[in-house]
Formats: sequence, C-alpha cells, structure tokens
Amino acid sequence: MNLKLTDDQTQLRDALTGYLQRNYRFEDRTGYLKEGGWRPEIWKAYAEELGLFRATLPMECGGFGGGGIENMVIAEQFGAVLALEPYVEAMVLGLSLLRAAGPATEDIVTKVVDASLLVIPALYEAEGRFNLTRIRASARFDGGKWRVSADKVAVPAAAAATHFLVCARTSRDDGERDGLSLFLVDAHSDHVRRDDYRLIDGRPASDLKLQAAEGVVIGTLGGAHFATACALDAAAAAVCAEAVGVMQTMLDQTIAYAKQRQQFGQAIAKFQVLQHRMVDMLSQLEQSRSLAIMAALSLGSLAPDRARAVSAAKAFISDAVIGVAQEAIQIHGAIGTTEECAISHYFRRATVISSQFGTAAYHRRVMAEAADCPEADAAAEKAANF
Repeated sequence: MNLKLTDDQTQLRDALTGYLQRNYRFEDRTGYLKEGGWRPEIWKAYAEELGLFRATLPMECGGFGGGGIENMVIAEQFGAVLALEPYVEAMVLGLSLLRAAGPATEDIVTKVVDASLLVIPALYEAEGRFNLTRIRASARFDGGKWRVSADKVAVPAAAAATHFLVCARTSRDDGERDGLSLFLVDAHSDHVRRDDYRLIDGRPASDLKLQAAEGVVIGTLGGAHFATACALDAAAAAVCAEAVGVMQTMLDQTIAYAKQRQQFGQAIAKFQVLQHRMVDMLSQLEQSRSLAIMAALSLGSLAPDRARAVSAAKAFISDAVIGVAQEAIQIHGAIGTTEECAISHYFRRATVISSQFGTAAYHRRVMAEAADCPEADAAAEKAANF
C-alpha cells in the first residue's frame, strides 16, 4: 500500500502550512483569544483564498474529490499551530451530517463551503456523555412546523454559529438508536438560549437550551443514528490527525528548548536520561501518526471495520497525546506551565483532545464489545453505558 501523499495532497498541505506560518504565529493566537476566540476573516480566507473547504467534497458537488486523507492533512496542520477555528466540528462532523441528507441539503452545503453559513452540530447531552442513544431532547410537530426542545452541552463556537444541527428524539425511548432525528435550527432564534464559556484550551463553547425552537428536518425522520455514527467516526479520525500535529510541535519545541537550556555547564539535551525521554516522545508520535493514517483510510470501509479502526486509533492517541504533553512539561520545567510559554497551551489542547469524541477508556470498550458483536454501531451504544 502506498501511504505517500499525492501531488494534490502535498500541495494542499504546503499551501495551508504557508498560510498558517504567515498568519497564525503564537502571538497572533494569543490576540485571537482576547478578541473572542477566533477571527471570522481567517475562516473566510480558508474558504476563498485556499479553497480549503472544497478539498474534501466530491467533484460532483463542486469539490476537489478528496476525503479522509485530505481531512487528515488539514487537521494535522491546524493542530501544529493550535488553530482556534472549529474545522473538525463544522467542516468534518457538520458537513458529513449535511451531506448524508442527500440533494435536499445541497444549497446549505454550498453556503457552508463558501463560509456564508457556519453550521455547528449540537449533539451531546450531559447525562449521555458520548452515547448518542441517550438523548432526551425531543421534537414535536405542531402547527405545520417541528418544534425542538433540548439541553445540549459543550457546543463549540456556538456564539459564532448561524445554525445548529440538533439531534432530538421524534419517537422511541431514551437509550434506543431508532427514533433519532436531526434538525437545522436558527442560532439566533428567540427560542435558543446560550450559556457561553471557555474550554481549558481557550476555545469558546456554550451550553444550549432550546425551548420549542423551530427546526427543519435534515435527512430521514427517525433515522439519524447511522449517519451520526459515520460522521462521528470521521470527526474522531480528524481529531486524531490534529493530535499528531500537536505532538509534533511539542516534540520540536522540547528538543529546541533542551538544546539551549544550560545546566551544570552544558545543554540539558546532552543528558542521557532526557534523550531517552525525548525518544519515547518520538516513538509515541510515530505510532500515533501511523494509527491516524489507518483511521483516515478506514473511513470508506464497512461500519464494523471503520468503527474498530477509528476506535483503535483514538484509544491509543488519547493516551499518547497526554503522555507526550506531560513529558514536554517535565523537560521544560516550571517555565512550561506559564501562560507566556507556548508549550503550556499545547498541553491544554492535548488535554481536550484526549477526551474529544470519546476518551481512551470509551474507545477501548467499543473495541472490546465489537469483538463479540457483528454490528459495530450497536457495540458503541453498549460501550457508552460504562
């Protein structure tokens, strides 16, 4: 199997890397955080200057014919600079959910891709954690319109969203995968309330309360579970690649620091015990890179194979990104915990990534259940109840 990037994928990576180097220095990111979390003009530039959002769309949809590998390339570069824009949430998870609905959402997809709309999924609830069958949000048909009532947690970039994709129950009981539907809800509706805050990595997020908010059904009524499971696997694979970018930068910065930090009259990079620890960091990074590639390549596979591959990658990488981050802080010493030191910000992002779209424990449980269960998505439901 040829695992080298194609010429088009290499050009995509190089164009994005160059843009980020010019516009996303660590000092720039600090300023973006003070201005609200991220800058809409940067998001617009991704769409218009780089054509980034078309990279993963099929050609018949006006895209460049890419897929999981292109998402991997993009997410890794975003991880390397700690980009604040919600690429994985909006352009991997959200776009996958919209595209799964078929021709009915073509106009919405077009506006999302050209950055006219920012559609953010609002899937998770406090009691359900990673289990998307544990949905208490409900929707009822009233006066010719669907009305959605829900309490959703940790919705990224909600303050900037134009619309939310809300998962709600239209039939069956809490805990069942049938009867789940997706609704497109106007983020500025009077029936939507936000409680805004920052995650520990500085990114903006919100808890949402919807009270009979008008929604438009996206996809098949009552049949959202399969599309959501596929989209979440794509998002988990992308965040694995983002973790690789985070780890690579942490390793590079740690090596550079060790070469210039003097102790006992010599650079600490010459201490054998620290050399061993940095080699361990490299080993974790390279294993993670291989697993991220495996996850990206698996996205076109049948559901059981895809779910197992993505869970295997996310389980390992969730632990590895924390391990590399801890070593980076240890080798930097006390300065590595300060706000002015970039490594402390990478540590915080690594902490969020380790549980985003499922912790290591959750994904190991998915794999264990999948070994005895022919349906991987059914195994994921059971795994979330631990």
